[in-house]
Amino acid sequence: MSELSESCYAESPAPPALHAQLQCSWRFRQGTAATDPVLVLPDGSVDLIWDGTLLLVAGPDRTAAMAALAPGSALSGVRLAAGAAAGLLKLPLHAIADQRVALESLWGVQGRTWQHRLEDGADPLHTLQALCRQHGTSQDRQMAWLFDRLRAGTPARLSELTQALGLSERSLRRRCQDAFGYGSKTLERVLRLQRFLRIAGQHRSLTDAALDAGYGDAPHLVRDARQLTGLSPRVLVRRHAR
Repeated sequence: MSELSESCYAESPAPPALHAQLQCSWRFRQGTAATDPVLVLPDGSVDLIWDGTLLLVAGPDRTAAMAALAPGSALSGVRLAAGAAAGLLKLPLHAIADQRVALESLWGVQGRTWQHRLEDGADPLHTLQALCRQHGTSQDRQMAWLFDRLRAGTPARLSELTQALGLSERSLRRRCQDAFGYGSKTLERVLRLQRFLRIAGQHRSLTDAALDAGYGDAPHLVRDARQLTGLSPRVLVRRHAR
């Protein structure tokens, strides 16, 4: 089977000057033989995506989303850094949660300018990075700290997080919804599932991986996997583990 017949995804690190704005850049090519929609797992992040026709903002997902792509189609994208997306896009992320929105519809003339650059053949990744360089604002360091803490699986009660951040529970909920599209408990569930997928191959059993990722037991993992992705842990690992 030729390489073009298989789907391919590749990431590259953000340029050093853009570490405060970007997690990474990426490219995806749908195989010429692929016909099934692609399942995109929630990861607590926002992406800017050029699909060859539209410059899109992929809002934060609460659950897995299906992306129907034509065989042989190509996507280029940048994943915005935690705590940076709301400032760059100039809107609270709960306004675009679970949505794919044309940047032009959010930014008007400014969004149309970047859309036209890409239509005119500008390199997609370089153009998206330039967009982030030009429009990026200072990172919300408190929300970036919270994201890193939850991504690492560092145990913490809500009261410990609010104390560390100097925020009330109500303020933390509002800040999380603005910065990530949903509250801290949903963010924790999403990042715990992503952590499970990162480490699943390092363990002898899925239960061992679940416990190491922070789940209370195997049924806890099964419940979260089903609710967030619609898949069992075994199928999820087979298709999406890194």
